[in-house]
Amino acid sequence: MNFHRKLFVMILALLAFSAAANATHLAPFLDVQQQGLNWSFDGKGLWGWPGSTTLTTNINGPVRFALLYWAGRERPCTLDGSGTVCPYAQPYKDQLMNFNGNPLTGTVIGDETQPVSAGGPILDIGYYADVTGIVSAAGTGSQTFTFSDGDSTSNLWRLDGVGLIVGYQDGTILDTYRILIQDGLDFAWAEDPTPGETRTTNPVVFNHGTNFSNRTADLLLFAGDGDADRPDNTTISNNPTLYNILNSTQGPEYNTILTPISIPSGVGTTTVQMNSAPVGQNPDSLLWQVAGLRVQQLDVEGATCPARVIAGPPTQLQVTVSDPQTGLQSIVVTQSDNADTPVPPFTVGTTDPVTITATKIDQSQSAHVTIVVTDLAGNTVTCDPVITLVQRSVSTDPQATKARVDQAENKLLIMNSTPGLRNLEVSVNGTKIKATGLKDGETRTLDLSRAMVPGSNNLITVKGHGPVNSSAMVVVSDGSVQ
Repeated sequence: MNFHRKLFVMILALLAFSAAANATHLAPFLDVQQQGLNWSFDGKGLWGWPGSTTLTTNINGPVRFALLYWAGRERPCTLDGSGTVCPYAQPYKDQLMNFNGNPLTGTVIGDETQPVSAGGPILDIGYYADVTGIVSAAGTGSQTFTFSDGDSTSNLWRLDGVGLIVGYQDGTILDTYRILIQDGLDFAWAEDPTPGETRTTNPVVFNHGTNFSNRTADLLLFAGDGDADRPDNTTISNNPTLYNILNSTQGPEYNTILTPISIPSGVGTTTVQMNSAPVGQNPDSLLWQVAGLRVQQLDVEGATCPARVIAGPPTQLQVTVSDPQTGLQSIVVTQSDNADTPVPPFTVGTTDPVTITATKIDQSQSAHVTIVVTDLAGNTVTCDPVITLVQRSVSTDPQATKARVDQAENKLLIMNSTPGLRNLEVSVNGTKIKATGLKDGETRTLDLSRAMVPGSNNLITVKGHGPVNSSAMVVVSDGSVQ
């Protein structure tokens, strides 16, 4: 699961004032895939609210994420010298809230200034908070959460509404699903007096990956504003246009909309755009804050990347990548320390094997190669073996070879030379694992998993013992290297 908020939050912490941009388009925020992955949501309109409301969700399994969104408008706001932007200091109006009795300071995830309106300039602003811990602590079943004003002296002209999305793992669902969420704050009113961004939204593109069967998916939209007697439309690629869906179904001026859509065979992306239209008919204005997609993944295996080491010299690592289900989308070498690792040309979508050869540059030093492979279904696998030479070249204590690796890299392949080492001592995060009685030319694999810890900072140190000038090739991998 990936969140893109870290850098943004850091910037906000350093700046006393934030300048509103012309528009903050929705951008990818979360992408998670799991067997039984499901979601539940609720939303409430907050126009004229008494300062408190409730949100109810059905949670039928362990919580993976819980995301809280709220948005509103300030009129009049004060324009800067350019006459196009309303700056603001944080915490801004309605940024401080309480969720189930817990104080929150929302993260600003988007804003947009309308320089001209009948009542003066308007600042449209959207907030977010990660409430996973609070929701998870509530347990499973039908759960109700309170949302209340954290500072009644600092309120927006209009607080449109609040929405909650909870992702959880449902043990009764055997299929694998993927949830993608994009968020921000993108305002649109087709008849806004100022041409440009305030009249339109930017399309959202979900890169959900390809499968060779037709699929259905659930599309979730959160948007403020919108009245039943004003027109709007939402376009969805490969699907009929949705008309007049902004009807304040969750209360005054707020909409949380879930609709099924179709994804044809062979299609890897779906484009969605909420529109204030048609012009000339006083269309809905809208504050688009969230677009989410839940789709079944029919190809969940990902590519395979078995490898073999050629002792040389020069030492080479040959990695054979293949995906027989949906085919390969990309092969990217993200690390090639002390190795020359070109990727041969291949056709996107091929189900034929592609072999990458990494050639060690300095034969006396270790090499670390990392290859990231993505298939057309969107599955990503990482192949990153560490290759090193352990040798006893002097009569004194042998030199130690060190590497830091991920927890998955828990197999150590020993390819003994002639003359070869007699014993090998491996220290994994301080735990000693030994290979004794090695023979010249022998190949042996050690299992390091019992000493590995989560994360990518596992320290492995290898020392070899044997006659002077003896050596062995050692490869640390996930077991795919032979």
